[in-house]
Amino acid sequence: MRFLISIVLMTALWTSASALADAQEREEIKPNRADIIRLLGQIPDFAPIREELIALGFEGENLELAVAHAELVYRDPVLAGHVADQVIAAFLDPESVPATGGLIWPLVELGLGHLSTRDLRFYYRVERSLIGGLPVQACGRAVRNRLPPARFAELITRAAAQLNTSGLREYYRVQADAARYGIQRDPVRLSPARAEEIGKIINVQLREKIEKTEKPARLLSALDNLDTANNRQACEIGKLFLETVVAIEGPDGRDALIYMSQP
Repeated sequence: MRFLISIVLMTALWTSASALADAQEREEIKPNRADIIRLLGQIPDFAPIREELIALGFEGENLELAVAHAELVYRDPVLAGHVADQVIAAFLDPESVPATGGLIWPLVELGLGHLSTRDLRFYYRVERSLIGGLPVQACGRAVRNRLPPARFAELITRAAAQLNTSGLREYYRVQADAARYGIQRDPVRLSPARAEEIGKIINVQLREKIEKTEKPARLLSALDNLDTANNRQACEIGKLFLETVVAIEGPDGRDALIYMSQP
């Protein structure tokens, strides 16, 4: 979904800004928020959202959920209002349009810390499942930050298409909530001291989890030298890291989830 929304939304941004400029030249409409929100609401009627999702592996009820989630960007009052603001910014200054990342996905990242502990833990459990659904080579490269963002997003979206329907529905709800929070609230951040403390807690528990694997010495060595680890080792470490974070309980558990979610 991240990949689809980024591509479709960036196209829509330029299309809407261009249409707005043309219309203004003809003095048909003024560049105001209400007009753009109306235009955005029409985009799902002609954008190839369903076709893009089918190409990424969605089908059946999952396809319908994914289509509805993609259209939410254009029709939800909070999200569409934010996109309208970005369209106005693009109209006034085309160079202000972000080159990558889309318009909505960064908002999800900004808003994650405002989710309930239950929702945040669910979110990272799904992320662990999605990472586990990647080919080992892509997974390892992603953990080591060597996979191009667009390729990673495409592969994650394909993995999301394979989630069970109830899980996908809940995952989309959590994403939408986080995106709205990202617009309406400042990001949640731990203090530097607390972030350092939580980082140490995660590291200790991750190492304890690695010690229980079949070949702990190799994985511990890979953890200490992730840049030189092979893809299989890096992938395994990434999955164990997410498992470690979601397993931490109590106040430390909440802060571990926040630690993961800080922009």
